[in-house]
Amino acid sequence: MPSSKRFVVVADSHGDMLDPKVASALFAFLKDWKPEIRVHAGDAWDFRNLRKGASDDEKAASLVDDWEAGTEFLIKFYEGGKENHFLRGNHDERLWHFANSATGLLRDYAHDGIKRVEALMRKTRTKMLPYDSALGVLKLGELRVVHGYHTGAGATRAHANVYGNVIFGHVHTIESSAIPSLEPCEARSIGCLCIRDMDYCNAKTAKLRWGQGWASGILHEDGTYTLNQVRRIQGAFHAPIEFASYR
Repeated sequence: MPSSKRFVVVADSHGDMLDPKVASALFAFLKDWKPEIRVHAGDAWDFRNLRKGASDDEKAASLVDDWEAGTEFLIKFYEGGKENHFLRGNHDERLWHFANSATGLLRDYAHDGIKRVEALMRKTRTKMLPYDSALGVLKLGELRVVHGYHTGAGATRAHANVYGNVIFGHVHTIESSAIPSLEPCEARSIGCLCIRDMDYCNAKTAKLRWGQGWASGILHEDGTYTLNQVRRIQGAFHAPIEFASYR
């Protein structure tokens, strides 16, 4: 690794469920931070129409709006990045699921959607990983990034037990958990970019734990890293854009 590199990791923008104020703050931050490594850790699209148990209203929602919003965000997010990565989330993976299990028009739509995602990855020079607990793991030196495979109040600890030093999305919360070890080992959920008031979450109290934000940091030459959590506090995001080392 020739030199230290700046990175940013975001997750859970959810297509047309993206919060425009969060997106505006993120892109302003990217303009100042200029990260070489840019990672979207999954759920770039919502695809609520394809959700198991989707309501009639959800099934009737426009797939076009969701697709275009998610695509526009990714193109803008990856612009200027030198090492771009996309980890498919469980919402994104619905296309691959229906391509293998559905029939008729739904299967055709899923196959077409996969082709468009793959074309988008080529256009933005982005490496894509599947939603898979073993194959969907990105390594940035000593730090791992996944979309997320556990939920609930114990999700961060569960991820630390499996992946060690890891950051992830999926649960939309901002929290961390360290496990007893001779070597530091911490998992952190980095929050979401989407709105909190999605229709299919209206009756779920878990959404009251959600936090909007993203992670950024420095990947050092020896593979170690410095990690910062950026989060929304009373409508504003506060983030360091300069680093200094002391010995």
